[in-house]
Amino acid sequence: MNFETQDAAVSSASCGVPTKMREHQICQASSAAEAAFEQIARAASFGAGLTGEFQKRVFSIFRWYFLSAFCTRMLSESVHRLDHQTLQVSMDIYSAVSMVLTESEIEESMALVRTERTSLTLGRANDIGARGHTVGWVAAGLHEKGCEFPGEIENALAGALAASKRLN
Repeated sequence: MNFETQDAAVSSASCGVPTKMREHQICQASSAAEAAFEQIARAASFGAGLTGEFQKRVFSIFRWYFLSAFCTRMLSESVHRLDHQTLQVSMDIYSAVSMVLTESEIEESMALVRTERTSLTLGRANDIGARGHTVGWVAAGLHEKGCEFPGEIENALAGALAASKRLN
């Protein structure tokens, strides 16, 4: 929406891409991110489910960061995972992630990420979960090139969950 004229926007703020095309890009990024996360979640094969408070915390944080970074790489022209984004690109990324996670899952993950680190264990759990950002960024780059995920990427969630199990 154009705030000066109150008219609907005809194209997205991202490089003048028409709205319909941008919506298609968001849907593609969301689907690709979901499939990639499912692939590494299968590799983690937490058969009995997540046990312990810290393992659940790490999983939620890792998933949030993974999906966000994956969609960021797919929807932006960033060359580095910590590049600043425009508000429109940030909203596109949020839209893509919200196609995978429910609103409550997003709120829970964001709250966990923002929680003050009142203990070393909480800080360590958040740091382990934050690895998802790097993994998501690399996975998206491999996806864009049509490459398979190497073992380091496929087993990243399994490693994070194993590390979080030791925190309990």
